[in-house]
Amino acid sequence: MKSFPLISLVLLLSIFASSRCFEEVADYDQQEADNSQSGLRVVGLERDRESLESDAERLPATLDDSSEVDRQPPVRPYKPDRPPLDTSSLFQHHFNTFFSAPETSFLEGGFPGFGFFDLQHSKPWWKGENVCVEREEQDEEVDGEDNHEIAVDGGNFQSFGVFNMNFESCAERQNKHVCTSVKNNNGRKRTVKVTRQCCHGYARPRNGPPNAQCEKVDLHPIAETAERLGAKEFVATLKKSGLESMLEKDLTLFAVPDSAYSQFTEQMWENNLVAFDPVMRAKRQADISGMTARDLILAHAVNGSYHIEDVSNEQLLKTELEGTNIRVNIFPRGPSDKGSDHPYRYTANCAPLLKLNHVAEKGIVHVVDRVLLPVRRNIMQIIRARDDMTVLRTILEKTGLSKMLEEVGDDKHFTVFAPNDDAFLKLDKDIRRKLKAGSGCATNILKNHILDITFCSLAAVNGVKTTTYNMLNEKLEFEYASMAKTEVEDMSSKKEQRLKINGVATIGETDLMGTNGVVHVIDSVLSTDSGMPISNTLANRNLTIFKQLIDDAGLEDEFDSLSNKTFFIPSDKAFEQSEAGQYWIKQLKEHPESLRDNARLREFLQYHVAEPLIKTCDLQENMVKTGAGQELRVNLYNTNPVFTNIMNRATVNCARLMHFDDETCGSVVHEVDKVLEVPKSDLLGALRANPDYSMFLQLVEKANLTELLSTANESFTVFVPKNDVFLEVKEWFDETMQNADDLDNVIRWHIVPNVVCCAGIVQSDWPFIRTTETINQQRLKLNRDRRPQVQNAGITKCDIVAKNGIIHEINDVISVQKKVRAEAQGFPSFTRPLTFWFK
Repeated sequence: MKSFPLISLVLLLSIFASSRCFEEVADYDQQEADNSQSGLRVVGLERDRESLESDAERLPATLDDSSEVDRQPPVRPYKPDRPPLDTSSLFQHHFNTFFSAPETSFLEGGFPGFGFFDLQHSKPWWKGENVCVEREEQDEEVDGEDNHEIAVDGGNFQSFGVFNMNFESCAERQNKHVCTSVKNNNGRKRTVKVTRQCCHGYARPRNGPPNAQCEKVDLHPIAETAERLGAKEFVATLKKSGLESMLEKDLTLFAVPDSAYSQFTEQMWENNLVAFDPVMRAKRQADISGMTARDLILAHAVNGSYHIEDVSNEQLLKTELEGTNIRVNIFPRGPSDKGSDHPYRYTANCAPLLKLNHVAEKGIVHVVDRVLLPVRRNIMQIIRARDDMTVLRTILEKTGLSKMLEEVGDDKHFTVFAPNDDAFLKLDKDIRRKLKAGSGCATNILKNHILDITFCSLAAVNGVKTTTYNMLNEKLEFEYASMAKTEVEDMSSKKEQRLKINGVATIGETDLMGTNGVVHVIDSVLSTDSGMPISNTLANRNLTIFKQLIDDAGLEDEFDSLSNKTFFIPSDKAFEQSEAGQYWIKQLKEHPESLRDNARLREFLQYHVAEPLIKTCDLQENMVKTGAGQELRVNLYNTNPVFTNIMNRATVNCARLMHFDDETCGSVVHEVDKVLEVPKSDLLGALRANPDYSMFLQLVEKANLTELLSTANESFTVFVPKNDVFLEVKEWFDETMQNADDLDNVIRWHIVPNVVCCAGIVQSDWPFIRTTETINQQRLKLNRDRRPQVQNAGITKCDIVAKNGIIHEINDVISVQKKVRAEAQGFPSFTRPLTFWFK
């Protein structure tokens, strides 16, 4: 067996390892995971796609003679653009194509007694009897790049010269087989669509064998068909309204069963007499204002016959009532819902369809579980008409989202989980005030309640969790929960099932249909991290000291209103372990009144806020500007000895990002392990400011390198031995001071032309030796044992930040062995370590 080259294996592992942008500290490694087997998942039915079932049978997967009832979709994350495949005709279709398409084939009758060659038995249904064929052709001129030709100019095809490519695709449904072919010939494109389906009055048995032919079915007038389906009162109203003539044309009728129709008429009668709920009565009166029984019936009738499989999700069917439509939506079934012949559940204006595809002499009947009130208002008009949504209306208008919810069209469909006024009263008064003003995080909070699909209550399945994503691309989880009925609703102690969102908000009223989607009324505002101000995020992350400094400085409102920012927030532990942090802790305890409008504190806080918003996957090695006017230096490092191209650790001014990408209102929060202090001087100034570095400074000055260390817009790392190190080798120090060449080399061995923070130095063992290069092209080995190490020296104090780089204090003078040209001695340099660069 051949073995893969090592580099191929490394490449594959590198791809696997690159799935995460950065590593987190162990305290924060635990991430939320979706349990795809715990429930059904609805990830958003896409706009402008074809019917969920139309593509389901494009390429059957396996041979399966079981009925459609047994072929229910498994419990897995639902992807509406890739529904379960119909496996009914794979073998028969390909088998027959191979053996006998021509009618004159000697295999036409098959071989008696040999089922394998019984081609008549295996012939697909759409080549059988009682199948009607419809052919559509379209010709168009094709210019430029759309005119694709393939020149065959060699081998066995040389004599053919040029030929054109033809494309054909086929899709099969229960009663229909459609093939579309596209032929491109000399600049003309011909599209031919051939539809084969059971002729009118014939149908294939839904639970029959895969090759079940089209069989004759008994057809009745559409009114009688609806009556046979239990919609006698609905038909009676139709006839009383003088609409019998409408039934003489091809029609799709959404009929209402007697029980639902009677309940509707009784409720209308009661609501006109008894005002037990003024809000509900006002809503109903607005819905049925000026509507007659004739209008009601017309709102259930659609011109033309529509099999449910031929309708796409979100499709609008124009009704016989002028200016109104019926919106059809398609949802998956639950894992235990196997009692239907159809793999999906269908709704008309969010009302479940109970019975489907009952063909009549003229037209087709679907049974809907309730009366479909004519829909004439968009979502925003529904919200404006309600007395219990004044706060939501105000916020939508302040943020400008009201314009989006007024848009109407075939591609406009939204779902709004609308908190009522009582829901907003549960919020903190300051947050409520900011929301009503349209400031702060109002837009994000509202987008957390809006989907860009129509999500009917039927989409949620009892007994499992249903998932979809809102306009912030954040997950919403739906699950039914038992709720105790109030005494007003029911004198008994029975419980009813109510739909909850994220385990927080309960849906009180469902399926308020608009011309551009649906509204569900909820009793609580759905919280989201990306919708909360920075002050809430700091409190939730227990970053209490930084938050207290903001509050005492009187900057809470200013920080909460910031947007498109990146916050680098030190942990409480970071404050306790640094001199600057301890100073501010002391001020909080002893002199809190002095922090109000404190200019020094303002600069300190704003130095931790950068612009623009940068998540870890978008971080690059560069300088980012802060609110204080100065810049922060971002560095990226690799901690994996093999996959050196993967930068999985980040620092800002050498403070390591411990926990990152916490979204807040229009911004992002990264937690760091050090307090960030504004550097006051360059590297040369930092050397001069510390008396323990005076002997190293003498060497720098003697070597005439002071200008190098004071150069702005550079990034150096300087390894500085303290004076006591040089005092131990005083004789060598004095000799070096007198030797210009040695002096220059020694100083340059201690300067690296990039920033190597201590967080970027990790354990380094053979053969994966990490090195970095000095400004005189010498390689320094980097390693970490009890402390970070560089060559022969240990780093005793890390990351002294200057404007143009950093200083590491070390406990020895760096010694570099002079390069030896191994090749000149007659043998290759196998002993040279593998080098990995910090970039």
